[in-house]
Amino acid sequence: MAETLTRRRFLGKTGFIACGATVVVAGGLAGRAWEQGSLGNIYGGPAFEPWRAWRSGRHRGSLAVVAAAILASNPHNSQPWLYRVGERRVELFADPARNLGTIDPFRREMHLGLGCAVENMALAARGLGYRPHVALRPHPAHGALIARVDLTESAPEASVHFRAIPERHTNRAAYERGRLLPRVVLSAFGAQVASPDTRLILLDAASAEGTLFAEATVHATRQFVADAEMSRDSHRWFRHALDEVNRYRDGVTTLAAGLPESTLRLALMMPRRLIGDPGQAWLAATRDRHCRTAPMFGLIAVRNPADVTQLFEAGRLWQRVHLEAVGQGVAMQPLNQLMEIADRERALGRSPEAARHLARMVGDDRFRTVFGFRCGYAVRPAPPSPRRGVNAVLIA
Repeated sequence: MAETLTRRRFLGKTGFIACGATVVVAGGLAGRAWEQGSLGNIYGGPAFEPWRAWRSGRHRGSLAVVAAAILASNPHNSQPWLYRVGERRVELFADPARNLGTIDPFRREMHLGLGCAVENMALAARGLGYRPHVALRPHPAHGALIARVDLTESAPEASVHFRAIPERHTNRAAYERGRLLPRVVLSAFGAQVASPDTRLILLDAASAEGTLFAEATVHATRQFVADAEMSRDSHRWFRHALDEVNRYRDGVTTLAAGLPESTLRLALMMPRRLIGDPGQAWLAATRDRHCRTAPMFGLIAVRNPADVTQLFEAGRLWQRVHLEAVGQGVAMQPLNQLMEIADRERALGRSPEAARHLARMVGDDRFRTVFGFRCGYAVRPAPPSPRRGVNAVLIA
């Protein structure tokens, strides 16, 4: 007869029911782990259902295009999008309620994330047997309408990027610093540039520009953490416990912090009040893991950051580069602290120190940096991020 595994039986089987103060503490943690679900499949909850839904082909037609779009890269996993669907049309709208506040005062990152969604829409449409006709800002007076994608039937084109859609995840683990990316991989990244208004700049971490990027990014992170308003707006999107992750289905999570699995499961047992200051943990990770272990950094620049269409194209470029990286076995992680501080300095009328660093790295005064990242070979695979489902992002 199958045994029903109750909370008490679980504690007994795991050795946590005993005497002594130390074991009482351990028993408390084990009880919390049981209640939080951090000892089972931590990615089995509803927050990760959209990834499974895409793989299973649950949605059809226009809804399938949306199902791919919601898996796109986006700032702080804020998922700043809404969709309206017709039989052969999908419209993408910005959701201003999901903006990042002082982190993104000019909506640069929001527009980049929306561009990523457009790219996934176009890729998914082709892979599903449609020819997508993409119109960016089809009605400029309607600022929230970002893109309209009309679909006509065509032969399916299941490209490498299409197949990579459910495998693309941000990897915050350590990378192998001494393992350089082959020239053929770098060329494949460069081939993703499709607009004369965008540029991709790759920086060897050992070069002067790569060293500047790492040092300036750590400094920018320190400034970010010290800024009470930016920290408040960042904290709004931080999800620690599994019940938070599955309730909100968005934000930056402890799950995706790049920790070894044993450390991660232990961290998930802890109440938020015991895990310390997330800002200081982020600063330490940026300094000691994200920048110190990366063999290469990258920048995406545009001619005119005030032109939102160019920002959309920059987002589409980032999405293509990251999908290409999946096929090449390369890990990637956005590192946008320097751009966020540049925006903050501009919003407050301060000296543009961060912008000067970025200009030096680009080396071309016709372009301005709008996005940064690191890439390399990770020591462990990246987990999926939580996502709101298709029905949660549809509007009439």
